[in-house]
Amino acid sequence: MTLARLRLPFLVATPLALAAVLWWHPAGGSNVYEGVRDDVNGWLFVHAGMLVLLPLLGLACFVLLRGLEGRAATVSRIAIVFFLVFFTAYEVSVGVGTAILVDYANGLPAAEQAVVADAIQDYNRNWIVTDPSIAMIVGAVGWIVAMVAAAVAFRRSGAGWPLTLLVGAAALFAIHPPPVGPVGLVCFASAAVVLERRRAHDERRVVGVLDDALVG
Repeated sequence: MTLARLRLPFLVATPLALAAVLWWHPAGGSNVYEGVRDDVNGWLFVHAGMLVLLPLLGLACFVLLRGLEGRAATVSRIAIVFFLVFFTAYEVSVGVGTAILVDYANGLPAAEQAVVADAIQDYNRNWIVTDPSIAMIVGAVGWIVAMVAAAVAFRRSGAGWPLTLLVGAAALFAIHPPPVGPVGLVCFASAAVVLERRRAHDERRVVGVLDDALVG
């Protein structure tokens, strides 16, 4: 199987896999330990999954933008880098770190749990990892800018409104808990399907023109 044939499965499977993982995202709460303690495995599963899938999603963005030129496409590519660095750092630090601490606290006597619960609360209030934090804001804004700029780039390249709107709607993933985050990722996967069909159609048309020229 050639890389070209792997492109569409990769562009579709990556966001849909992340969307499926996000459906298991626990609600949490203002009291972090109390909100996570009964579903610590789900919390760890979601954020460990994001550790793997967020870099793949970033790579999928670059693949989606393949061949696009212009200022909007450049802005999108730069914004993806900010998303990858800051959003991944935020999700992994606050998600995986909190899960490990909560799991540790669950194994302690009740008197000691309160001490660790306070530490977990303080950890989640730190300006680097709190909600919202600098890392989360920069990462989320990076994703929004990347998708909006990509939509503009596709529109300027001659893409129709369905593709343009789907790419723009993928910005919803910046609000990643369900249902909003998964909806944005489904839009990304749908945009990939529309785009690859368009590219395949354009390639067939070019081949047809060449064949007609050779016959003529």
